[in-house]
Amino acid sequence: MSRRGRAAAIAGRRPAMPGFGLSFLDVLCCGLGSAVLLLLIVKHGPTDAAAEDRAYLAAQTGGVQERVADAEQRRDGLRRQVLASQQALATRSASLDAAAGRQRTGAARQAALLAQLQAERSILQASAAELRALQAQGPPQPGPTPRSHEQQLTGLNIEPDLVAIFLDSSASMLHRSLVEIIRLRASNERLQRHAQKWARAKGAAQWAFDQVPQGGRLQFFAYSSALRGLDGKPLAGGDAISWRTKAKDGTDAQALQKLLAPMRPAGATDLKQIFAAAAKLAPRPKQMLIVTDGFPTLPGSTRLGRLRGCKTPRGTTAILSPNCRLSVFLDAVAVADKHLDGVRMDVILLPLEGDANAARGYWLLSALSGGRLLSPARGWPYG
Repeated sequence: MSRRGRAAAIAGRRPAMPGFGLSFLDVLCCGLGSAVLLLLIVKHGPTDAAAEDRAYLAAQTGGVQERVADAEQRRDGLRRQVLASQQALATRSASLDAAAGRQRTGAARQAALLAQLQAERSILQASAAELRALQAQGPPQPGPTPRSHEQQLTGLNIEPDLVAIFLDSSASMLHRSLVEIIRLRASNERLQRHAQKWARAKGAAQWAFDQVPQGGRLQFFAYSSALRGLDGKPLAGGDAISWRTKAKDGTDAQALQKLLAPMRPAGATDLKQIFAAAAKLAPRPKQMLIVTDGFPTLPGSTRLGRLRGCKTPRGTTAILSPNCRLSVFLDAVAVADKHLDGVRMDVILLPLEGDANAARGYWLLSALSGGRLLSPARGWPYG
C-alpha cells in the first residue's frame, strides 16, 4: 500500500476535528507570553539602577556644596585679609602723617632756635662792642657801691631802725619739690649749702640786711627747730636779746657772711619762737621781716596732739596734714597778736610744693599788721 493509501485509511478511521481549535490555543499562549514579556520589560517601581542614580546625584550635589562652602570660606578669608591690609595701610598712613608733622614741627623749632641764636649772637656782638668802647674810655671813676640786689625786691620798704630779720633755715628751704628735698637731704653738705632755693633765701635776707643804714638798730636770726643769732649760737628761751647797732666798718656784714656761708638747711620749722624772741626786744621792733617758704611744723612747747586737726588715736603719732599745719601756724600767730600788736610784719615767701594755703595765711598776717607779702619770681636773683 502506498503512502497516500495509508494516509487515506488513517484519515478515514479518525474523527474529524474542528478547524479553529489549535489556532485559538496558539493565540492564547502567545498573548500570555506577550503579557509576561511586557511585565518583565516595563518598570513598575524603584529599581537598583534608579537608587544608584539618586545616590550618585546626591554625592555629586554634596561635593558641589562642599566646594561652594570652601569657596565661601576662602572668600571670607580673603575679605578679612583685605580689611586687615586696609587697616594696616590706614595705620601706616597715619604714622607717616604724624612723622611728617613731627618733622615739620622739628624744622620750625630748629628755625626758631637758629633765629634765637642769631639774635643772641647779635646781642653778644653788641655787648662786645660796648665792652671794647668802655675799655677804650679807661677805668671808670669811683662811685658809691650799690647794695646787693637793690633793684630786685621792689615794693618792700625796710625801716631805717629797729628791724628784726628772721631767715627760715629748715630742711624745706633746700628745694620747692618734696622729692628733691628728700634727695638733697641725702646728698653731701656742699650740695645742700649751694641749693638754689637756699641761695635765693639768703640773697633776700642779705638784701634786707643791706637796706638798714649804718647806725640803725637791727637783729638777724636764722630759725628752724632752734633760733640762732649773728654769732651762730642757739638762743634758749630765757636768754636776753638786745638790739645790735649796725657798725660803719662793715663788721656786721662780715658776721652775717660768717653765719650764712657754712649754714645748710636742716630740721623742722618753729615759728612761735621768732615771735617770742621779737617780743623780748626793747624797744619793740618797728618792722619784722620773715623769709620763709611755708607753714611751720613745730608748735613750740605746745603738744602737737592738742591742736585742732592734729589729734590722732592714742598711741599713734600726729600727722602733719594741711589742717594741722594751719593750726600750728595760728597757734604761733596767737603769740604775735598778744605781744607784738602794732609791729609791722613783712613776709618774703618762697615756693614749696604741697603748701598752697601758706600764701593766704602769711598774706593775712602781713596785711593785718600793715606789711606786705612778696613772692620772688622763679630763678631770682639769678634770672
